[in-house]
Amino acid sequence: MNKVNGFLAAPFTPFQESGELNLDLIPDYAAFLQRSQLDGVFVCGSTGEGALLDREERMQVAESWVKACGSDMKVIVHTGAITLRDQLKLAEHAEQIGAWGIASMHPDFFAPQRTVELKELCKSIAAAAPSLPFYYYHIPPLNGINLSVLDLLRSVQGEIPNFAGVKYTYSNMYEFEQCRHLENGKYEMMWGLDEMFLDSLVYGNRSGVGGTYNHCYALYRQMLESYERKDMERCRELQHQSHLFCEVLGKFRGNLMGGKRIMKFLGLDCGPNRQPLQNLNEKEERELKADLERIDFFEYCNR
Repeated sequence: MNKVNGFLAAPFTPFQESGELNLDLIPDYAAFLQRSQLDGVFVCGSTGEGALLDREERMQVAESWVKACGSDMKVIVHTGAITLRDQLKLAEHAEQIGAWGIASMHPDFFAPQRTVELKELCKSIAAAAPSLPFYYYHIPPLNGINLSVLDLLRSVQGEIPNFAGVKYTYSNMYEFEQCRHLENGKYEMMWGLDEMFLDSLVYGNRSGVGGTYNHCYALYRQMLESYERKDMERCRELQHQSHLFCEVLGKFRGNLMGGKRIMKFLGLDCGPNRQPLQNLNEKEERELKADLERIDFFEYCNR
């Protein structure tokens, strides 16, 4: 099964001020990320407010990204939804439109409580797009469920042929390392915590999905290059810059809201968030920009 072997941005979903999708922005967005040397996109995940879109909207967003990226960038479509029927439709659609892969998290309502239930859910979704790599999306802080990923990977052996790996957005480095070595590295572990990017490099990771890759992927690319040169001092400096940026995001309600507004400063106005997410007001926007200038963000941001 194909692997990403690279780094994907988790793009924001652009909206018009009316709240409708702004699909016209996506070609420019794709070109922006390609200039930043990203390998692809992870569409309609948490950063993309996928849970706040209906199924038809998610299909439209996926189609727009596949068309905009063409053969230049990989597109993984996130299918996570409350109902299995929606997940199956989204997975089937991703395969039909030529997406590179699919990913899914289990629902946070009536969530699986045992590994066998999670395995069967993954099995059904992966089978709906059998020609595409399937990734399980592990993010306990968001959906509140923390079943063992290692047990899941052991359980899918021989049962889900297109199970390619895991988007791992959690701080359990012990589990992450165990998963990386299972079956001689059979499963790709895509790192999802930008604040701990250097930690993942130490454990040999070379793939990931990041929300802040939208803004400053250069930090992470340079960190990887510095690590390969064994320049740990520079690695720590770059990770500290990432921490300063993430600290600013935290002050302005996180990447979903503060991070989305930052895209406007970079020439890609992705519009408002959907309720119940709260948009930044004009005063907060000015304060956000001032804080970014204070940490020299505009010296290293994506362009």
